[in-house]
Amino acid sequence: MKPIPCFALTLMAAMLTTHSALAQADRNAEATFAPTNPPALKPLTDKNSPAYRAAKNFQHGVNLGDYLEAGKWGVKVDAQEFAAMKREGFDHVRVPVGWQHYAGAGPEFTLSPEIFGKVDFAVTNALKNKLAVMINIHHFNELDKDPTAATEQFLAMWRQIAAHYQTFPLTLAFELDNEPHENATTELMNPIYARAIAEIRQTNPERTLVVEPGGWGGIGELNKLVLPPDDNVIVSVHCYEPFFFTHQGAGWVGADFKQTGFQFPGPPAEPLVADLKLNPKNYVLERIKAYNTLPTTENPSSAKAFADKLKYVHAWSEHYGRPVHLGEFGAYVKADAQSRANFYAAFRQTAEREKLGWCIWDWSANFRYWNRDQQTALPGMHEALFGKTP
Repeated sequence: MKPIPCFALTLMAAMLTTHSALAQADRNAEATFAPTNPPALKPLTDKNSPAYRAAKNFQHGVNLGDYLEAGKWGVKVDAQEFAAMKREGFDHVRVPVGWQHYAGAGPEFTLSPEIFGKVDFAVTNALKNKLAVMINIHHFNELDKDPTAATEQFLAMWRQIAAHYQTFPLTLAFELDNEPHENATTELMNPIYARAIAEIRQTNPERTLVVEPGGWGGIGELNKLVLPPDDNVIVSVHCYEPFFFTHQGAGWVGADFKQTGFQFPGPPAEPLVADLKLNPKNYVLERIKAYNTLPTTENPSSAKAFADKLKYVHAWSEHYGRPVHLGEFGAYVKADAQSRANFYAAFRQTAEREKLGWCIWDWSANFRYWNRDQQTALPGMHEALFGKTP
């Protein structure tokens, strides 16, 4: 997920299709797993590896979305909010960072002290409150457009980030790249990841690293991922299914997702009426019909939309011996409060049944968990994610 990044208006057109593409990549995942990765990906057999031990710190997380990747329009996060995250029950924080906006000219691509100061604030306050942390490179459009041309900047930034944080606790993890897409295919990112991992290992030999496949971190791309035989790498995927529910009415998606009024789970007590002012395509009308008529077990707005996908992720993880983290899932605030709570509860329960750590998008922005004005979780959200009242 992410709304249109605010740092540069040139990102807008690409982000209009972001999660349509992510949803399509997810739909490519098969319910029945069969190992199909290239022979170069060798299964690891040690379930007590550093990656598996580290994954225990990343079970119930929250993204600081629209914060350090969003530029001057980003949301604010105060120091005391990290204590609130811990009290709510989260065990880790994912911090998306637009490092590239603070990089100087090549070949050094020197990162400014300003961005290190901003990230340090988030990292140190999270660690102070006994929260594990995951920092990444987020919205690096140059890498998505031309991975070959941008590789040296990518490596140079990670070289500096790794050196800066090399003495920090090992509960700080590095996620190499968020949602590679466009020309940054999984096949092209595989060797780039290998180079980045080797680079980071020069200064951080024991740091946990996290990688995402291409296709916006899509589950359907897992079968193309190839990693070096490093036993301290966690794989991450994102899932926003059912997309028409999770992104209904969002300003950065196309007209096919502008229809609002979808509840979770379907079917609704009163049929949803299509908004004809949106000129809905036939498949949108068919989606509404299915939502209105199919029982919950078969309804497109139900756990059916993601259950088989998460089952596939678990099977992939078991076969290849690499823990998988659900780095993003969530629902935009245009959905009604009860449906949002129902969705988060169903997704969380499914993820935990498949033994997958998760991280919601987001803390206090457009998919928010937290009401900053009232300093409390939105109605039903705590119970949805943690199964009990605060």
